[in-house]
Amino acid sequence: MYNRLKAEIEEIKLIDDHSHIGMGEYYKVSPLSGGGAIKFDIFRSPEESSNGFPYLRDLHYKSYEALYGFTKEDLQNVDKRAELTEKYEKIREQDIDGLIDKAMEIAGVEKAICNYFYKTNGWYKGEKLYYIPSLDELCFPFDNSYYVKNRTFGKLFIDCCEYTLEFLKKEHQYEEKGFENYLQFIDDVVERYVKTGSPALKFVLAYERSTYFEKVPETEGLELYRKAQEGDLGAYTRLQDLIVWHIMRLAVKYDVPVQWHFAITDNLISAFDPLNLSNMIADPELWNCKIVILHGAYPRFGSAEALAVGGLLPNKVYLDISGRIMFANHPKIVANMLRGWLEKPVMWDKIMYGSDTINGERDIINSARVGRDGVYYALAGMIDDDIIDEDTAMDIARKILRENAIKVYKLNL
Repeated sequence: MYNRLKAEIEEIKLIDDHSHIGMGEYYKVSPLSGGGAIKFDIFRSPEESSNGFPYLRDLHYKSYEALYGFTKEDLQNVDKRAELTEKYEKIREQDIDGLIDKAMEIAGVEKAICNYFYKTNGWYKGEKLYYIPSLDELCFPFDNSYYVKNRTFGKLFIDCCEYTLEFLKKEHQYEEKGFENYLQFIDDVVERYVKTGSPALKFVLAYERSTYFEKVPETEGLELYRKAQEGDLGAYTRLQDLIVWHIMRLAVKYDVPVQWHFAITDNLISAFDPLNLSNMIADPELWNCKIVILHGAYPRFGSAEALAVGGLLPNKVYLDISGRIMFANHPKIVANMLRGWLEKPVMWDKIMYGSDTINGERDIINSARVGRDGVYYALAGMIDDDIIDEDTAMDIARKILRENAIKVYKLNL
């Protein structure tokens, strides 16, 4: 045991760079069909939540008791399932703000950057959360019936895009006047997000289409817009490519990072490879665009690493370790993943902690525990192998769990 390293990691106030705290609340206020086949933030037993790992199961027992007062004995009593479910829902309805704050305090998380498509309500009144928008809806202004809507994530994604785009149009008093007006609408939407404090932008387009985006000249936009509006799928795809590049240029203009979802969650496997962004990263127009590969591109960790280490000088590609890496994993597995990255010193400034909380407030606590333990095991192993010393390990831990996120997202703490 490296006591100084362990103590340092326990004291770090975490910055969670990617979370969906309150995603269930989003679906309660939106007209969408309850999130489709996916239910967020619901009561699940520790066994159901553990992904098969006894380590995680035990964490869920502890977090249920800390947050909701549910004892292990009660949680193991199948006859109390209905009673606990009712209590869980009632506690969350009575004081969701306080529950979030309590979970973050227990977990030692100072701030969380949250995204659940669009903040359509003001349900959280605290000061611990930053909100960032997904901008995918701006890429789907026309008939989307071609896109497969019978896949779990695909249908949910398109439904959300269509709903949110209509919401934005009403909010910005948009009137259909063709391509140039639509591009100005995009500019207005992004500018408003940035000026109202969003520390980043986000795309999750991998749920529905390829994440390779051709650099289409904006001079072609007028014709592509017209053809796409008439139902030309090829033109619609190229118009989407143009819109994504336009938004990436805006990210450079405003100096905000762009998060990209790349964890495989669907059968569109090739869409979830971050190497699809290689042409963007190599383009001089976007050299200054900060790109964050979410979830370490699970399980394409090598592809994510290749993007982050590419070039003779450090580029502006970063990785976070959120999602199944955190809330559905064992810290020694996390350590094995991290070890490969951390053996390249350029990566010390590029890795950030995230939870991807989607299973209720207990994910905040449990992911923080997995993250701290995983970072410790990875760094302790490097000390054991005489690669780094304990002081260097402590410095790296601070970067991963806090400092890199503050720098990348320009958080004023």
